[in-house]
Amino acid sequence: MAIDYLAQSEKYRPDVVETLLVGEAPPPNGKSYFYLPATLRNTRSIRDNRSLPATIFYHYFQKLPASEEEYADFLSRLKELPVFLVDIFDKPIKVRGSPEGMRQIVEAIPALRAKLKRRDIEVAEKRIVFLLARKNYRKQISEEFPKSSLVPWIDFRTRSARA
Repeated sequence: MAIDYLAQSEKYRPDVVETLLVGEAPPPNGKSYFYLPATLRNTRSIRDNRSLPATIFYHYFQKLPASEEEYADFLSRLKELPVFLVDIFDKPIKVRGSPEGMRQIVEAIPALRAKLKRRDIEVAEKRIVFLLARKNYRKQISEEFPKSSLVPWIDFRTRSARA
């Protein structure tokens, strides 16, 4: 059964979003999603755990969930903070090593503001954090969202929200 990405994310959407995180797109396999609780792969160091859930959860909670239940609890805790994640592109695509996927991300950046409006997500631009899996489209984001933050995943993951 295909994942309904919008419905899945809406379960954990705060009434008022104070911090909006922006990723690229759902994973290309079409079987996983940030807002779909799962057991995370464990690596020796958080620095080497390059998954988006590890990046976000470690930033906010300095630990990773040990089970699907704890993962769901972390999503609920993000909602309480109130932090929410959206993607630039709404469908699963392969971006790494894919010129076509990269093109789709770049072309979707100018439409992001309108997409947020359609979803009734209002947040100050300075409270938007683009989580950069790669730097290829940094210029396009900066042009469209000049007051937002652009943070590489590794920097976000290794920098605590408490700092």
